[in-house]
Parts: sequence; C-alpha cells; structure tokens
Amino acid sequence: MGYDRILAAMDASSIQPIVFEHALGTTKLHQAELKLLHCVEAEINPMGASTISPVGTPIDAGYLSPSAIDFEMVQKAWEAQVAEAKQWLQEYCRTAEQQGVRATFEAVLGNPEHQVCDLAQVWQADLIVVGRHGRTGLTEFFLGSVSNHVVHYAPCSVLVVQGESVVSGEST
Repeated sequence: MGYDRILAAMDASSIQPIVFEHALGTTKLHQAELKLLHCVEAEINPMGASTISPVGTPIDAGYLSPSAIDFEMVQKAWEAQVAEAKQWLQEYCRTAEQQGVRATFEAVLGNPEHQVCDLAQVWQADLIVVGRHGRTGLTEFFLGSVSNHVVHYAPCSVLVVQGESVVSGEST
C-alpha cells in the first residue's frame, strides 16, 4: 500500500525538524504530495479563559471595553505568529521541492487537534505525520496531546514521530 497525500503537522517545538525529515522521507519513498500544517492555538491565556464578553462583542454593547483592546492586541499577536510560521513553512517547502517533492503549506488559527484531523479529511490525506513530545499523566491532562487526539480521530493512518526527549527518557 502506498500513500499519495501526506500531511505533516508541524509545531514550533524542537521536534519540528525531526517531523519534517520523517514526512519528507516518507513522501519521497511513496512519490507522494506533501502538505505542511501549522496551527496557532487561539487562546488568550493558558487557562483557556477568554477576555471576550460572553454577552456579545464590545460593539454590540455600544462602548469600547478593555476586553476589545485586549482582543485586538491578542489578534495582532496571532497574526504575527501565523506570518512567522508561513515563513518557516515556506522554507521547508523549498527544501522539499529541491528534493523533487511537490509541497504546499497552511498556517491557520485554531485548535491543532481538530485542525489536523479536519484538514486530513478535506484534503483526503492518506497519512498524517505528527510529533510527540512525551507528555504523560497530569501534564498531558492539562496541556493535552495533539498526537494522542490525532491517533484516535484521524480519518487516515498516522505516523507518530517521537521527540528526542521521549527517546532519551527525559520528561518534558
């Protein structure tokens, strides 16, 4: 069985180059098409609480509230993160294309777990390549695990690439 479309979920961590190398190697082996995806998680603070008013937008309320200012600053930060991701994703695509691999990329705002699975479904990926940081226990419970979610909900096969700290036994 071969793969025609390979989706690589790229985060901004230290395992990013390892995930790319696995995705690129697998893509070359199967003479497939590669799509790189990076998701900027749109959370305002680490606890997941939003400063957006639950009763509507500040415009609906008829005044400019502090939450509107906070939201504008956060939105600008998200846009900057997406723009930065597009730059390094474009570099990875150039590297892939120099090696004869047709590659495209997307950088989006959203929940990485859902974005990866949704794009795999829409793009009709045959394989998803995703990295694993090695979180376990309470750390995984509070921070989540993109790779765990993708393995359980992906519409196709998933290759989970272990981060160096997972292989060496370090905790993250």
